[in-house]
Amino acid sequence: MKTNKMNILKIFISVFLVFLTNSFVNIEAENLSVKKKQKLTFAVLSDVHVMAPNLLKNDGAAFEKYLSEDRKLLKESPALMEEAVSEIIKQHPTFVLICGDLTKDGEADSHYFLVNTFLHRFKEAGIKVYVVPGNHDINNPHAVSFDKDTTYRVHSLSDKEFVKCYADYGFRDAIARDTESLSYATQLNDSLLLIAIDDCRYQDNDFENNICVTGGRLKPATLKFIKKQSKIAHDKGMRVISMMHHGLVQHWKWQDKVMPEYLVDQWKKRVRFFSRNNVNIIFTGHFHSQDISKKKDVYDIETGSTVTYPCPYRIVTINNQVMNIRTHLLNNIDYNIQKDESVQQYAKDFVSDEFPNNIEKIFPKSIVGSIRKRAAEDITKAYVSNLAGDEHISNEDMKVFKSTYKDLRKSSKKWAFIFKHVTNNLSNDQAPQDNNFEIPFK
Repeated sequence: MKTNKMNILKIFISVFLVFLTNSFVNIEAENLSVKKKQKLTFAVLSDVHVMAPNLLKNDGAAFEKYLSEDRKLLKESPALMEEAVSEIIKQHPTFVLICGDLTKDGEADSHYFLVNTFLHRFKEAGIKVYVVPGNHDINNPHAVSFDKDTTYRVHSLSDKEFVKCYADYGFRDAIARDTESLSYATQLNDSLLLIAIDDCRYQDNDFENNICVTGGRLKPATLKFIKKQSKIAHDKGMRVISMMHHGLVQHWKWQDKVMPEYLVDQWKKRVRFFSRNNVNIIFTGHFHSQDISKKKDVYDIETGSTVTYPCPYRIVTINNQVMNIRTHLLNNIDYNIQKDESVQQYAKDFVSDEFPNNIEKIFPKSIVGSIRKRAAEDITKAYVSNLAGDEHISNEDMKVFKSTYKDLRKSSKKWAFIFKHVTNNLSNDQAPQDNNFEIPFK
């Protein structure tokens, strides 16, 4: 009799546990369903390269020489950032991601100017901001002020000073920090985690020889950090987005051969790592171009620079299981621009006028000067189309490129070969679309 009672009791307990478990499963499923239905909007900026106005003590030969070797609207950087902040605040995103290169060259004055003048406005508007450093931002020997014909080295933030400066813009809210870099993880809401990745090599900068390392790498400890945070998030049923400065996925064919310093080290291997660990969405910058690249199931969403044509930012909306990405361009700034000229044309003219001089220097002097100049202008045209994204070479440009290629080949088959592939690859976009695109985000 006792045996029968015990059996009945066991059956009752088993049924009750099944009921209870199913109830919890249903509750959890309902919660996840609610999470998935949440709509979230955020903004993405990159390479804002803000230069504190006090660093230009007196305009002159020193600053003009710097500009002639660059592609950035540095004088205009505060006005461009002012417009970007004003436009983004009007759109009321929940948060803003800034994918590195916050300053011209890591000057302490530029960092504090950015925080106190611009990022503080986001904070006052109730909009969170999350940053990662770029290759320009920390321990940079190129941090200088300009006074007529002379440059003077100024203080550049250390990594510890960077964390203190941007405490309210990612680091204080971090739920985890990497021990070997400035990478951190932060919970954006109850269903979304951000892994902010520091892949810069500022420890390798050389003040004695005035060298700032452009390339990026991921340390073993940082890879372990990414893996651990992703696993924790996915075990909780959360989705993950990430950001870092350097490109993870190659954005145009030959980029890893011609300009490898704009990709993270061993990028193909790193893509496999991100894919295995279900980190499928990463926001990047560095190359100043608007481009979205995909390899395996990993999307690298590169955002252009506010100080380089076409002066873009992105607005991203996550709605259920779709990530909608839209590009916005800065069109009005408080700066001395001619009334009949738009910001877009002003920025485009700056790149088109300055960039060929730098490209021409790459070609050997054995090539006729007029051909070097044409080749540099053609590469610049291809590069400008790449900056804007969704690029496509026109038949007219194709004819011009072919003509330059033929003339260049008479002097050097090697450089003609390089010219042909660089112009073709820069000016022909690979899928997916770059500016406006939807990504499944399950």
